[in-house]
Amino acid sequence: MISETTIETVLAHLESHQEDFAREFGAFAEAQPDLIAYLTDEENDAFTEDEQEILLFGAIVIYQSVVAEKGAVAPATEEAISRCEEANYAVLGEGAGTFHDRITPFFERTKEEDLLAFIEDLLVYESEEDTLTKEAREPLFVTLKTVVDVLT
Repeated sequence: MISETTIETVLAHLESHQEDFAREFGAFAEAQPDLIAYLTDEENDAFTEDEQEILLFGAIVIYQSVVAEKGAVAPATEEAISRCEEANYAVLGEGAGTFHDRITPFFERTKEEDLLAFIEDLLVYESEEDTLTKEAREPLFVTLKTVVDVLT
């Protein structure tokens, strides 16, 4: 399980070295080309520019947190990404009610609770800051949960 401490360390590094974000993104893209293709796919064009930035930021935090604890990660394949995304939408479909209620089943089925809590916190905070629409929260959650799945 990726620890909250590791996630916080990665966040602190990215926040204090914002000028290096392009380099960090480049390293991520080189190591995970199919995952970057998934994250920048035309289906994600429905997201606003802010939402796309949140998506990429969240994915980089997840990636760097996994690498920090587990070392090098094998590149995710298009097939694995598709399989995980489909499974995640099936789990989302089981929930009803508020955003929190709909994502609760994910927490009940994962060993990566701290990464999921990071995703939830990121999306709730950005919603409160009005940089994220309510409609985007669930697809962003599923997309970032898919990143967690293929990297762990």
